[in-house]
Amino acid sequence: MKPQWMISILSLCALTSTVTGASFVLIGDSTTALAGGWGDGFCGNASIGTPSSLTPGTSCLNAGKSGATTGTYVADGYWATSLDAIKTQVAQGQHTYVTLQFGHNDQKIAPPESMGANLTVMVQELRALGAEPVLVTSLTRRIFLDDGTIDDLLKDWADETALISQQQGTHLLDLHAASIAYCEAIGEGAAHRLNLSPSDNTHLNDNGAIVFGRMVADLMSASFSRGVPIVPNPGLTYNITHGIPSY
Repeated sequence: MKPQWMISILSLCALTSTVTGASFVLIGDSTTALAGGWGDGFCGNASIGTPSSLTPGTSCLNAGKSGATTGTYVADGYWATSLDAIKTQVAQGQHTYVTLQFGHNDQKIAPPESMGANLTVMVQELRALGAEPVLVTSLTRRIFLDDGTIDDLLKDWADETALISQQQGTHLLDLHAASIAYCEAIGEGAAHRLNLSPSDNTHLNDNGAIVFGRMVADLMSASFSRGVPIVPNPGLTYNITHGIPSY
């Protein structure tokens, strides 16, 4: 039996956008950021040739920062810079979706509840601006156990993100569960072909960004029944939902 997230993507992946005047801002750590994160396959990145998952002309700012935690993203000024960009977009009448995906670095320094407290403040500040926060659970690390399953060291931080989403009433994209299911389905060898480097099981090469950027796009489409400005990619979506390597 397919998990619910897979059924949802299959049932909605063919939808075209119905929302006009939408924009996106991606906030998170290096697994979202340029040159190593799924954001390159969601927004697109002309400098490396990865296509956008969005309809032409849709604004998409990748504000992910390598090494960031929910705390340092604020302390180092990236949050304030992102809020300025979001204010401008909202003032222009755009429906601004802001994804928040952290965990990889928060895990190294504090318990999940610390990240959760910070995410709560972020969600509330985004809503105060008129933007729509979208919580995203952590992209899995592609570290496998001997039995072919993922060594899931990020579970508690993914669960905390889901908890804050429930408490705050936001949309939740469970990238953590979806990426684990896909990596386990395609196997260790194929999953590692998406690595930024042979020994880097966290960050993504261009093909990995395309695959997981599409995964986020499909999860977004499935979550928003009113439609979002995402261009379907039936072939890649089919491979993702059926556990078939694309690269």
